[in-house]
Amino acid sequence: MAESDPSLAICTQTEEETRRFGEALGAALRRGAGVGAPPATLALAGPLGAGKTCLVQGLAVGLGVSGSVRSPTFTLIHEHRGPIPLFHVDLYRLEAAELESLGLEEVIDSPGVTAIEWPERAAGVLPREHLMIEFRFGPAAGARCLRLIPRGPRYERLVAALRGCGSSR
Repeated sequence: MAESDPSLAICTQTEEETRRFGEALGAALRRGAGVGAPPATLALAGPLGAGKTCLVQGLAVGLGVSGSVRSPTFTLIHEHRGPIPLFHVDLYRLEAAELESLGLEEVIDSPGVTAIEWPERAAGVLPREHLMIEFRFGPAAGARCLRLIPRGPRYERLVAALRGCGSSR
């Protein structure tokens, strides 16, 4: 990876490590989400079972959200209340014609953090600036490799802050 590459690659060895990384991400978002901060959008791409919901569970903790977080596969959107609201969106079962009636643009524009699983199904709705997180299965059972790709200066600063925390592996 070149020095000028703003992306960050990390590997976690267990679900708990993936959750802890999500928690660090949530805490970094929370620190940068002062009064008047714009909504944040995270696009979570990867195969089934790659750890997307696990990361969102940690994200919720880092944002100060209480209660359980599970995949919204059948309801499509879960709203989790907290100091910074978390909108967890799962577009896996969404048909293209359903996207317009879902109201995803309104959710993305809402104050808080929106984490979208299967973002390729909403490519035309994603804001130009967002954080893409690509998930892959790692070499060992339970291992996951994530690549954070910032789209825009705000997300470049976020990734730089995570890199400064020693999260890269």
